[in-house]
Amino acid sequence: MFASIHGIADRLARLALAGILVAIVAACSGAVSGPAPVNDPTRITILPGTATAFSGVPMTFVISGGTGSYIVTSSNQAVIPVAGAITGSSITVVPNTVTADTTVQLTVRDSGTTPTATAAVTVKPITINNTVTVTPSASQAASCGTSVCAGGDAEVKVVLALNGAPLANRQVQFDVVSGDFRIITGSVAGVETLAVSGTAVTDATGTARIRVRVLPNATSQTALLRITDVADGAFLQTSFGIAPSAAVALSAQPSTLQFTGTDSNSCSSGVSADVIVSGGRPPYSISSPSAFTVSPQILGSSGDRFTVTSNGTCASATTIAVVDAAGTSTTVSASNVVGPARTTTAFVVSPQSVTLTDCSNTASVALAGGTGSYFGAAGSNLIFVSTAGNFGFIRRQPGDAAGVTTVNASFSDGQSAQSVTVNLVGTAAHQAGGTCP
Repeated sequence: MFASIHGIADRLARLALAGILVAIVAACSGAVSGPAPVNDPTRITILPGTATAFSGVPMTFVISGGTGSYIVTSSNQAVIPVAGAITGSSITVVPNTVTADTTVQLTVRDSGTTPTATAAVTVKPITINNTVTVTPSASQAASCGTSVCAGGDAEVKVVLALNGAPLANRQVQFDVVSGDFRIITGSVAGVETLAVSGTAVTDATGTARIRVRVLPNATSQTALLRITDVADGAFLQTSFGIAPSAAVALSAQPSTLQFTGTDSNSCSSGVSADVIVSGGRPPYSISSPSAFTVSPQILGSSGDRFTVTSNGTCASATTIAVVDAAGTSTTVSASNVVGPARTTTAFVVSPQSVTLTDCSNTASVALAGGTGSYFGAAGSNLIFVSTAGNFGFIRRQPGDAAGVTTVNASFSDGQSAQSVTVNLVGTAAHQAGGTCP
């Protein structure tokens, strides 16, 4: 019993001495230590014991054990400036700027004789600058100002650099921390793929870019986005405003399309027109009637467009339906009609009289008007008639009989015909007898 009482008294004496030392340290330092959890009076613990920190980014260490009153010192005051008593059981340090990885040791001692504890901190240069730009799409409503409209999108841009030199081909991760928005990670057939995390790679200027989409029903709020340099873990958090968009009616323009064939016997084929869809709540679904080809049939964003192409099928006032995510619909009326009847001028041949003076001579006449398709015929076996384009040609046939001086040639467009008188004179008339070779 005596030994037990003696041990208790000894412990009380040591605690009293520790209290006196705490008071002395507090008085000398001008700081008052608050209550701290004492998990093990015989040992001081600092967590984390090994850490990576970044220039300008706060980092907190939790201390326990010993007497509960602590003094923390840094082995490199130029990098982590801390020396003196702390209040409570934690300390937050903000490393200064470094140009290369720098190791600093934090040492913790208490107001008694408990062995000191240390934490090894590797301070890295910050690679992500504080200039992050969030630029809303130019097509969003002016009423949203610099905030991103509900249902709208924006470009997020950040620059990575080390000691002023841009870091190219560096992977950057973007994470949604809070807010009604998502990161656009891809698009297939006009439908966006949205996620809470996405990556991008910096270009030659050290710039990484992504696009974000605010959810259609988002209310007024501040969104938070975390940006991390994957290579070394440096990160920062940025914020941007989200504004509810004013109710904009669903619209498809132009709302009327008319395709016209080339003539009175056919309707248009292979001719296209674009329709722009805006307002409402994207995405939009587009119907495709059989008389037309519609592509794409799903649009992901306000301001996107679809293409309507005629396929040769005649149709009048065919409805193409446009339906948004809320079930609101509007329509586009498309027609495909025959073209106008062709107007033709009278078929004419000029001149209507030609003369052949010898066996090698060829006469030509101009053909115009009518249907535009011409052919010729000889009214005698003494001549040969042909056509090419808008011209007709007449020449003598070999072996003709002598003494004939006038024959006829005929030209037609398939609907009417014109006659040309062919005069044979001189040697061609064979007045002395004989035939053309």
